[in-house]
Amino acid sequence: MASLEALLKSHSLKKATVSKSRKQIETKLKEAVSKKRRSSSGLVALEKKKEDLTRAKDHVMQLLNQHLSQKASIERLKIAAEERLRQEQDAKDRAAQESEYGSSEDKGALAERLRYVDEKITELHSELKERESAYSRLEKEIQSGEKTESKIEDQLKKQIHAKPSLLEQLKVSTKEESHLRPKFESLLKLEEQASKALSTVQKKLAEIAAQKRKRMAIIAAQKRKRMAALAAQKRKRAAALAARKRKARKMTKTRKAKRKSPKKKMTSKKKHSTKTSKRKTGSKRKSMKPKRKSTKSRRR
Repeated sequence: MASLEALLKSHSLKKATVSKSRKQIETKLKEAVSKKRRSSSGLVALEKKKEDLTRAKDHVMQLLNQHLSQKASIERLKIAAEERLRQEQDAKDRAAQESEYGSSEDKGALAERLRYVDEKITELHSELKERESAYSRLEKEIQSGEKTESKIEDQLKKQIHAKPSLLEQLKVSTKEESHLRPKFESLLKLEEQASKALSTVQKKLAEIAAQKRKRMAIIAAQKRKRMAALAAQKRKRAAALAARKRKARKMTKTRKAKRKSPKKKMTSKKKHSTKTSKRKTGSKRKSMKPKRKSTKSRRR
């Protein structure tokens, strides 16, 4: 029993030590796995964001190229319109000079020509105005696109700078996990073995305790049985003694009753006889007195 208790204490201490070590390694392993998951998910999110930023940059660059090509086209149209305007202005000046120095017959045709040239110049001015507004709008859109492109490039640079740190963290956490997991599994097995050994010893001690309780219960039952038998014998002897005492008292009572009944009669007779005897003795004594004297005298 003492050896089992010592073994139980030894297994309990061993299990507690192994459990403590296992919990420490498990905590470190959980931290490593958490870092690994965070770095892995961070890399995935980084790649996804990089793809989104790359697509956004491509879209912005495509719009910029469109706007730049539109701007270049508007610049060419603007230059062409300005050239035509200059030509029409020159034609107007020539027609005006011709109308001043020409004959009266040619003045009507020149006036019609000047009117046509003015209309053309007006159209060219309105066209140039439209081209100018479109040009300024495109310049604003190009500036906005360039700012967006620059912002996207800055974000991509940040993503590029963040990737190496995440890769290093993933590498370190993976190495730490591969180092800690075998230790954790080994300690887990040792803890299971210690638990099994401890439960075996506890089971044996429980069986011994149960056997002891059973023996004690049997001893207690036997003791109660002996005590009950002794009590029964004691009660039996007491009952027999009480019965004998009652019988003795009853016999004494009957004897006393038998003795008392003639005594009462005898006592009344005795009283009467004693009275008469006293009377007789008194008279006898009176009558016997002189006789005694005579006898005395005779003896003398």
